[in-house]
Amino acid sequence: MIIKYTNFSDGLHEFKLSEPAKKLGLEESFFGDVEVDCKMDKSPHQIVLNCTVTAHTKYDCDRCARETIKEVKNDFLLSFIFTKEKQESDDFNFKMLSPEQDKIDLTTDVFEYAELALPMKKLCEDECKGLCPKCGTNLNENSCNCDLTIENDIWAPLKSLKDKFNN
Repeated sequence: MIIKYTNFSDGLHEFKLSEPAKKLGLEESFFGDVEVDCKMDKSPHQIVLNCTVTAHTKYDCDRCARETIKEVKNDFLLSFIFTKEKQESDDFNFKMLSPEQDKIDLTTDVFEYAELALPMKKLCEDECKGLCPKCGTNLNENSCNCDLTIENDIWAPLKSLKDKFNN
């Protein structure tokens, strides 16, 4: 995803970019095209990009193991400063552009922000009930009659002491 910023005059510009997920290196959970909506504010000394990444994902729900297809979005802001000296910045969202450069490559940034858009807990829906731990029934589709009370034997000695002191 490359922007040739020398084609744009100073001021605000809006545009869309699109690339297949595989071409960006997004292979495991992603499919289809990854779209980036950008607002570019270009001035003689800097470029500020305000972008939104939209990607389509396919994964198995962490609670019920049902295959789920979702659209994920993530916003990011990048600042580019024009400089004559070659400088490096440790800040991921702040970059330097030399006078020889006439393009901005967003591929790495789009890859990273698309990956960050994936939820840590992948659920088919927020209220997913998951699977019954005893019989394996998907509780979103059916109910079961399993007794799910959990007794932990580690507390048995304390219960016996409690009963001893209560009498």
